[in-house]
Amino acid sequence: MKKFILVLCCLAAMSPVAYPSETETADSTLVKTVGKWDKIIKRLPKISGYLQTGWNYNSLGKGTSTFQVKRLRLLLDGNVNDKASFRLQIEAFSGTPAHHNGQKSLQVMDAYATYRFNPAIQVRAGQFNSPLCYENYNLSPATMETIDFSSLCSRVVFRNAIGYDYPDFGRDLGVMVMGDLFPTPESYYRLSYNVSVTNGHLPSIDDNNKSKEIQGVLFYRPIKYLNIKAGYNFGEYTGDKNPEGRKHQPMHRAVAGIWYDNPKGLDLRGEYGLCRAKHNGADVVNENTFYILAGWHLGKFLPVIRYEYYRDNVYKNSPAANFDKYLAGLNFTACKNIKIQANYTLTSYTKYSKEENGGKRSSSQIQIMGLFSF
Repeated sequence: MKKFILVLCCLAAMSPVAYPSETETADSTLVKTVGKWDKIIKRLPKISGYLQTGWNYNSLGKGTSTFQVKRLRLLLDGNVNDKASFRLQIEAFSGTPAHHNGQKSLQVMDAYATYRFNPAIQVRAGQFNSPLCYENYNLSPATMETIDFSSLCSRVVFRNAIGYDYPDFGRDLGVMVMGDLFPTPESYYRLSYNVSVTNGHLPSIDDNNKSKEIQGVLFYRPIKYLNIKAGYNFGEYTGDKNPEGRKHQPMHRAVAGIWYDNPKGLDLRGEYGLCRAKHNGADVVNENTFYILAGWHLGKFLPVIRYEYYRDNVYKNSPAANFDKYLAGLNFTACKNIKIQANYTLTSYTKYSKEENGGKRSSSQIQIMGLFSF
């Protein structure tokens, strides 16, 4: 026992003594090291994205029933410093039937940098999305109440200088100045603006002429959950179906909308848009459309209904642009990263366009999709 106690005493005598000053110095060094790593981690790009996949049935034509990977998007967001940031967004499985024999493709959606002088003046350069309509700028497929965009977004806003079979996903290359004005005590800005100059051509491709597309959009918020918007776009249009050889005729697009969205109650939105272009006084493009959407936030559930109107006054017999659509849907947010959506859409064609639709006056579509984000 005495030997054991003697050994313990020897060990204690050999052990270093930590004085208070040394402990404080070590703690201070650790805090500084952790602080440095926190700053480094905050400046590292953030990787996020989502997968939208499910089943789609459509009675149009001979009818189709297919499983789909509708969208797969990857986003990379980063801060260069306190004022400069960048975004890169890539979408896979976003091809169209007109390309690659119907196979899906890989697209660069966003590739831009933003410099924020202050809330009132910000400059964005690169390839970015158009703020002309709510769905393309204030929402995304991950946050929309419905699975598909409205026709106003997919036909008017997505329209580019070549034609419908060349999707631009509401993106273009150029420079945009934007800002938020008149802050309120409720932590929102009364007025926002966006002014841009872009190629007016396909995204990720150099412009094929000297003209540019000019766009301006204003957002006004009279109260916290209410947003009123008006936007105008001027550019030039060629068109892929162009037997007369016409080229680069002026095209005007205008959109106006209103949106009330209470995250714990009513979601009510409506937008009207038109698209016009003439050649030698004759209409080359003359289309107008609007939609009204209503939903109600019920905890994890969001039931929604939407009505769409679209008319093409040049090609009145085209079923692709002369219809009324009635949609009923339900969204269920299982958790932060999983949302399940179900949509039923009844499309009613005009008397002119039904002949091009095999004499059928209507078609039905059912979609059930899961959206998994990370």
